[in-house]
Amino acid sequence: MKLEDKIITVTGAGNGVGRAVALEALRRGARVAGVDISAHGLEETAGLAAAGDRFASYVVDITDKAAVSELPATIAERFGAVDGLVHLAAIIQPFLKVKDLDDAAIERVFAVNWWGTLHLNRAFLPVLLDRPEAHIVNTSSMGGFIPSPARRSTGRRRLP
Repeated sequence: MKLEDKIITVTGAGNGVGRAVALEALRRGARVAGVDISAHGLEETAGLAAAGDRFASYVVDITDKAAVSELPATIAERFGAVDGLVHLAAIIQPFLKVKDLDDAAIERVFAVNWWGTLHLNRAFLPVLLDRPEAHIVNTSSMGGFIPSPARRSTGRRRLP
């Protein structure tokens, strides 16, 4: 999809890869609805973008099904119907062995990475199916495919 004049929603737009994707989409001529749980992060992204009314911030916790379900209509009020969803908002568990993780940490990771993804796709899919051209991009960490138990926060595996 060529991004010029498209309306793209980017989750995780307050930092990291989400911010980089939002900025690149703007550079390529898209209007971007940046979604993140961090208002401060979105403010920083907006400042870096210097895109005026082509960037809008939406502070949303993607685990909140009701808030996510309102998002496509809220974005449409500002920009019109969304042409693409690039879902980059995700978290990782603390770098502990599963036996040492508390239930709250496990439930939060699952809520963000599973339910957040499902809520977003279900909310945007009806809108995207009506567009002449539309895309959904969901991302995942390699840790979801090749988990590394006892991984340290440095990103290195602890060798036996």
